[in-house]
Amino acid sequence: MALYRNPRDKRVFVPRPNGSVVLNFGHPIAWAILMCMTVIPFVIVTVVTIAVFL
Repeated sequence: MALYRNPRDKRVFVPRPNGSVVLNFGHPIAWAILMCMTVIPFVIVTVVTIAVFL
């Protein structure tokens, strides 16, 4: 999996030749998107797990 990082590129989602898109990690919003995609599901799973065991 190749990572794309170009701070001069203003696009957050950069199209790839195969039709998919990749995040531009040179853009600060891409890091916020990555955090939301990892932290929020983790918190949901943790809360549900705690609720089940209580």
